[in-house]
Amino acid sequence: MKSSKKARSTAARLLSVQAVYQAIQLKVPPVSLMEEYLQHRAGMTIDDVEMVQADGVLFTGIIKGATERWGDLQQMIVPRLNGRTLEPLLTAILVCGTYELLAHPETDAPIIISDYLHVTHGFFEGSESKLVNGILDALARELRN
Repeated sequence: MKSSKKARSTAARLLSVQAVYQAIQLKVPPVSLMEEYLQHRAGMTIDDVEMVQADGVLFTGIIKGATERWGDLQQMIVPRLNGRTLEPLLTAILVCGTYELLAHPETDAPIIISDYLHVTHGFFEGSESKLVNGILDALARELRN
């Protein structure tokens, strides 16, 4: 199945969030799960629907970056939480989104934020998307000025 670069990028972001979430749950570095996701989860079939093949370069970059810069990313995210503790899935979304805003200035911030908001909407129905949007938008303004 041939898919657009945008669709492959969106799939890479979703896959990155899933891998980081699993890494948090297992208490392992995200990079330790990278090959499993590239080999067995990218482009898999769910309910007889073939998923879009993720952009492997983008996925690998996000996972390596999230692993290498975990502390830096937390220092950017945590002060914006106003004492709130995040569940692991929201942490994964914000870590991946923050890393990408930091490391990929060639990609417009609204594109990155929009994809992570779509991921958030896919898992949450409450105010979580407002939190993700607020934090990523503030970080984009700070990092991209």
